[in-house]
Amino acid sequence: MENMTYESAYKELKEIMDSLESESTKIDEIEIKLKRATELLDFCKSKLNDVEVNVEELLNRLNEGEEEF
Repeated sequence: MENMTYESAYKELKEIMDSLESESTKIDEIEIKLKRATELLDFCKSKLNDVEVNVEELLNRLNEGEEEF
């Protein structure tokens, strides 16, 4: 997942979810897809958390700058 982007992970996750909703998905495939979906969810959560931390840091720096003026 080193070169994966949030967008590509989200797209793959959506594809997995769509396939799981299909009644033609076999039980063995479901287990594999659920494991992959879990990995993708963890990746997406991590990316979103990183962005949130960066936004909070930026806002804090902006607020510190306003206090100086």
